[in-house]
Amino acid sequence: MSTAMSLTQEYPAAPAEVYALFTHSDFLQARMEAGGGIDPKVVSIAGTDGAAGAENTADPAGDLAAGATIVTQQAIPASVLPSMVASMMAGDPVTERTETWRADGEGYVADFSIVVKGAPASLKGTMRLAPSASGSTLTVEGTANVPIPMFGPKLENVIAEQITTVLGTEGEYTRSRLGA
Repeated sequence: MSTAMSLTQEYPAAPAEVYALFTHSDFLQARMEAGGGIDPKVVSIAGTDGAAGAENTADPAGDLAAGATIVTQQAIPASVLPSMVASMMAGDPVTERTETWRADGEGYVADFSIVVKGAPASLKGTMRLAPSASGSTLTVEGTANVPIPMFGPKLENVIAEQITTVLGTEGEYTRSRLGA
């Protein structure tokens, strides 16, 4: 069994401007730090052509304009997890998030995965950044999966809720960087 999650966010900027932030290492690092993750780091950013792009200058015409794969890592404080989940983990669980973005008409779309290292838990889905009347809309749809009998569905709900909270915080940070 899997648990679905979805989220929609509005940004006061065109998709290319938002995408340029999403592929900029300084922005990603600051966004993770603002979100309260432990030991956040940008592991890699590479263009779809394989060229490194970790220092994207937020120029949508740059090396990452056609697409990029971004890998980030951070730990989630065990103190924010339900006691049932925290008791099953040794310390603060580390997550690795991979987003593979590509141009899609006037916007961008990404396949993403978030894996909890050392645990059979993941969340996979898509992100769609599309033009809107106010600038752009980010739509995130995903499915949490924890293949553990009896406890799996409860853990999936926790993962979906935590990721939705993180994405909400990231959305607020992104809007603040865009001047909203």
